[in-house]
Amino acid sequence: MRHWVNFGLLFSFLTLVVSGVMAFTLPFSLVTTRVHIVFGLLTMLLVILHVVSRTRYFAGKVSGKGASRAMIAGIVLAWCGLVALALGGLWPIRQLVGAGYEARNRAEIVRSSPLAGFLETEDTRRFVARKTEESGSTALALLVRFRDGLEQAPAMAVWTETTTGTMIETLYLDEVLAYGDEVEWQGVKTLRHKILPIWRHRYTMVSGVDPNGEIDAFTASTPTHSFSLEKYLDPAEGEELVICVEVNAAADANTTFGDPWFGQPSLLYTAYLSPGGEAAYGLLELTAHGGEAAKGGTLAYDFEGIDSAKRLIDLLLVKIAPTEE
Repeated sequence: MRHWVNFGLLFSFLTLVVSGVMAFTLPFSLVTTRVHIVFGLLTMLLVILHVVSRTRYFAGKVSGKGASRAMIAGIVLAWCGLVALALGGLWPIRQLVGAGYEARNRAEIVRSSPLAGFLETEDTRRFVARKTEESGSTALALLVRFRDGLEQAPAMAVWTETTTGTMIETLYLDEVLAYGDEVEWQGVKTLRHKILPIWRHRYTMVSGVDPNGEIDAFTASTPTHSFSLEKYLDPAEGEELVICVEVNAAADANTTFGDPWFGQPSLLYTAYLSPGGEAAYGLLELTAHGGEAAKGGTLAYDFEGIDSAKRLIDLLLVKIAPTEE
């Protein structure tokens, strides 16, 4: 049993080290996180078995002479000190954490509200929902159904805007695009604003960080921008909003858009919503494409030459309904 525990601890520890380094230096990955959690639990179990098998040793040290007790007290103090440094984010912990991927790229990382979530019910379906903090307000849900037979689901972003075109909140962004502006999209390294240029331009307008990571003083976000849907989902406020979905498929070139990888441009679908209105459901309609948006966010409304890209989506249905008391 001792050998099982010892070698199990060795390999479990090595796995934790590798997954921990990957989590520290690379963009967030569910696979890396899953591996780290599983082997963290395994390590905990093996450590418990190890401690149980060495009960006499630990008991002897705790009840031993002054030298043993002094050693244990020193270890406990060092442990408490590290815990305090980590909790307080003090030096050198702050510098260590600041060297990680998350800290170095925080201006590019996009995370939706903790009140927003999504579910991939099938390869061809996405369900995006945004609940509210208070009962009696309005919840929002979006069903996206892609065309059957697609080998790869298109890249997609879902966000809400004011009726004047200012982004309120990003509800969903494909995981592969959420953690940096330089991404690997279906096997090819490229820039995020070339995939979903309309969303990226709207994000620049509220975040003040352009696709090159530079601070744009002309579009920097203001302290008064709440980045929250709460006000807009409150029927008493009477605020209308627009829900937007941008999609783009790789390698869908045609005679008009001949680039073998990027192919046809991204497409934007929108719908006006009035949380205080009578209509509970709404269909998003094709509004524009992002053929010129990468150069400054300009929307294009001429769909000549776009064919298969318009058939990526079978249904875009949004529902707004009061939450229960």
